[in-house]
Amino acid sequence: MAYWRRICARLCMAFSTKNCLRVFIVLVLVTAASVYYNLFFFFTTNYLENRDFVGVDKCPACYGTVMCHEFSHGHLSLSSYSRMRFLDIVNVKNVFFGWHNEKNVDIILKRLAHDQELASFDASVCKNAGARRDCDVARSISQTKFSRVLETRSLEVAHVEDLSDVVRCPSQRLLERIWMMYKDHVPGNSLSNDQKMMLMTMLAVNPEPIIYMIFPKSEGWPFPQYYGACGRLIVEEYVGKTLGSYFNADWSKRLDLAYQVMKIAEQLTNNELEYALYLTDVSFDNFAVNKDGRVLIIDAENIIVVDKRKIKTDAKPSWNERHQSFHDECKSHPGCLSFSSELLCKRHSSDHNYYAMCHGLLAQNSEWAGTKGGLLHDPPANLPERERLIGLIAECEKPSQRNGRYDAMQQLLQLLSHLTDGM
Repeated sequence: MAYWRRICARLCMAFSTKNCLRVFIVLVLVTAASVYYNLFFFFTTNYLENRDFVGVDKCPACYGTVMCHEFSHGHLSLSSYSRMRFLDIVNVKNVFFGWHNEKNVDIILKRLAHDQELASFDASVCKNAGARRDCDVARSISQTKFSRVLETRSLEVAHVEDLSDVVRCPSQRLLERIWMMYKDHVPGNSLSNDQKMMLMTMLAVNPEPIIYMIFPKSEGWPFPQYYGACGRLIVEEYVGKTLGSYFNADWSKRLDLAYQVMKIAEQLTNNELEYALYLTDVSFDNFAVNKDGRVLIIDAENIIVVDKRKIKTDAKPSWNERHQSFHDECKSHPGCLSFSSELLCKRHSSDHNYYAMCHGLLAQNSEWAGTKGGLLHDPPANLPERERLIGLIAECEKPSQRNGRYDAMQQLLQLLSHLTDGM
């Protein structure tokens, strides 16, 4: 009010009293029109049609172009607070909520990295290509070490060395699966040079889409459905609220969710495909619950994939000795996991996923939003199996005897199954 009074006083000094009110009314109308225009522009602009926002100019140093037609024709749009561009300053993970107008489903769009990480990737491409730091990444990527894949019709171990966790323990069978499943998501009978570069970019920046493609939800894997990419945005299914949203839910609900996450640990460790998918980053925000109550993993960047069939075939020394994970306290990051990728790559059996789930989600020190106790905190005092449940979770996190986690895990699964059946 004080501000407008000052404006009125200045107007009345510059004009006669008779015209003062008229000028003031005009000023208010102009201001209102300006605000209306900006709000109209804000709510009607579809940023997913903006090539710069999507990052198409970076291709083929991008994640794909399969969905660019849907982007450019307005079939996808941002939703919720993701429409508010000024909030990007706090959206450091570059994750956006959206809506697919053709499929009528909620979606998630990801840039797969922080802005600084993407800038570092671009700089490394320029450096590897022998160009300036601010070079044209789209042109330079074909002059980097990634170009070795252009000369072949498949991925080879030499192509993916030290790129990311999904190929931390590469086998030719795994690389062939990546190549074939990726090819199924792009048009044409064979991969173009640009498509090969896009595959290498995903492997280097963040292999999450690769995980979703080679272990698809349609085949029963606990991941969201992957729709595709345009530029430096991928599109995947919106699952639902994160597991942390259920931290204080009813006991029966938390019991069901706990049983599911432990079954996920078992599925990722032992399955018909003979691939072990070891989780190296487990937190309540990395899991979500869909409308059917199913738990899915929504952050798959840090998953080490091990070809158990290759380990068995190679039969190197100690290949069949059970690997046991030991937890070293990380004061700077209480939820961290201790692991050796070298050992995970060499052993046919490991209890790492059991340790990861128990330590990250179930143990007494597991926390969400600063509250400790784990997903199964405060079990009912009248629960007959209360002490046994607490004991098995503790044994699963830090076994009291060698390889004790394997036995504790199986007992815990049986107990959780029994308890959920009784609810």
